[in-house]
Amino acid sequence: MSSLAKRATGIAGLDDMTRGGLPAGRPCLVVGEPGSGKTLLGLNILANALAGGDGAVFVSFEEPVAEVLANTASFPWELERHAEGALALIDARPPADAQTSGRFDLDGLLAGLGAAVTRTGAAWVVVDGIDQLLDLLGERAAAVTEMRRLLLRLTELGVTALVTAKRDARERSAYPGYMESVEYLVPTLIRLNTEVVDHRLMRKLRIAKYRGSEHVADEVPMVMSAEGVRMPMARPAAPAWQVFTERVSTGVQRLDGLLGGGVHRGSSTLISGAPGTSKTTLASAFVAAAAARGEKALMVSFDEAADQIVRNVSAVGIDLETPRRAGRLLIESRRTWNALVEAHFMDLLDLIEQEAPACVVIDPVSALFKAGGSDQASLSIEHLIDEVKARGITTVLTSLANDETGVEGTVARVSTIADTWLVLGYQVSAGERNRSLSIVKSRGTRHSNQVRELVLADSGPDLEDVYTLGSEVLMGTMRLQREAEAAAADESERRARDARVRDVSRQLEQTRLRVAELEREAKRLEEELQDTEDARRSDQEAGARHRERILRSREGADRTPPSDDAEANR
Repeated sequence: MSSLAKRATGIAGLDDMTRGGLPAGRPCLVVGEPGSGKTLLGLNILANALAGGDGAVFVSFEEPVAEVLANTASFPWELERHAEGALALIDARPPADAQTSGRFDLDGLLAGLGAAVTRTGAAWVVVDGIDQLLDLLGERAAAVTEMRRLLLRLTELGVTALVTAKRDARERSAYPGYMESVEYLVPTLIRLNTEVVDHRLMRKLRIAKYRGSEHVADEVPMVMSAEGVRMPMARPAAPAWQVFTERVSTGVQRLDGLLGGGVHRGSSTLISGAPGTSKTTLASAFVAAAAARGEKALMVSFDEAADQIVRNVSAVGIDLETPRRAGRLLIESRRTWNALVEAHFMDLLDLIEQEAPACVVIDPVSALFKAGGSDQASLSIEHLIDEVKARGITTVLTSLANDETGVEGTVARVSTIADTWLVLGYQVSAGERNRSLSIVKSRGTRHSNQVRELVLADSGPDLEDVYTLGSEVLMGTMRLQREAEAAAADESERRARDARVRDVSRQLEQTRLRVAELEREAKRLEEELQDTEDARRSDQEAGARHRERILRSREGADRTPPSDDAEANR
């Protein structure tokens, strides 16, 4: 089964919504209120076609072609350079005194249109303000018939055409009845609407129908940027997020320890808290650490000027001026009130694409809810997180806490999609207001659940050890008092240990002296015992010798022969 042939418009977002562009060789009707961007949309598509080497034809039923070119001078399209070349401009405005008498004939226009397409080799044709011509016909049937002839001729020429017409959504009667019938003649219908939001004009685009093709039917904001028409909220979701096991420092060593070594590269971290809880300071420590690693960092502030941020954080030991001068850190200051949310979102994406940073800070992202069209703020923030994660950018978003809910939350309402959520707060006790930090969540990390005191020292932000009194965490003066008591207790214990060491050492020395004396006495006794044993053995040996002499002497007497007298007596 063959798919519908399409021709890309080159409009950011529109080609995504149409899944590749408008139907090639077929007409598309664009209707909208005055000022909704119909003409600029058509001219932008023609400019993209010309930039790609295609020819184009523009037919105007409303403005002189000179005015059309003048109106595009602020855009980088250079249409005047292509005029009378690859771009044909046809002024088809009816005469001011034109009167209709019966059937209005388009033959002359159609012939001129065919010649222009042939001369330029046009792939695109824009017929702008066709309602101006059809209004002169007066009758519905005649208008529909002539419109059918125009659409048929455009199809025969094999061009992809945009036909624009006005429609006033606020006054139904201002929309001619024949245009309702005309809408049924075209295979593709795009509606443009306008709405004044917070005193600013918001343009929106919706694809009402697109025969033979899948498309996005949602109404999306349409932004007029310096480059032309864009639909940033229509960007497709990132195909996949990059996942890293590497961890990067938050710029606060003890916080890194609580997070198991820092946050994962490519992750998103939300820092929320009341005003004055040091959200900007922590975010500044993060970009300073990134710059110190040699990475490119981007910080976007909706609250303060760049120089003011640099000055303020230098007071707590964070140096942003050095990496800023070295080109490793860009601080961009913006004001929420001077643009709609969609424009801020688009500019942020452009800035990220231009700078290609490894780390991004948006401070505070909740400020987008003060911009015009704030109903799109949550969606814009989700899209932004999706975009930076797809690029592997490590991101920190700060947000005001939402105190109105009575529960832990943020004005930005992005706590559910952030990978890590740090909550900053105040603890008021004993006449002091002290800052606190806690980790609500950190995906893929075994993290501490303790509330820590956040202090701003001369060397930068730091976290203090936890001191408790019962179930209460001590901070500020009470913590210092507890530290002093603990230090005094440690000192007392140290002194007691030292005294005990001295006492035991003295006893040990005395024992050693006694042992030495006993050893000498033992040696003397051993010698005395040896002498006694030697004397006893000597006496025993002398006695043995004496007995032996006596025994020998006795044996000798027994062996002497008897005398004569003894023999006579016998």
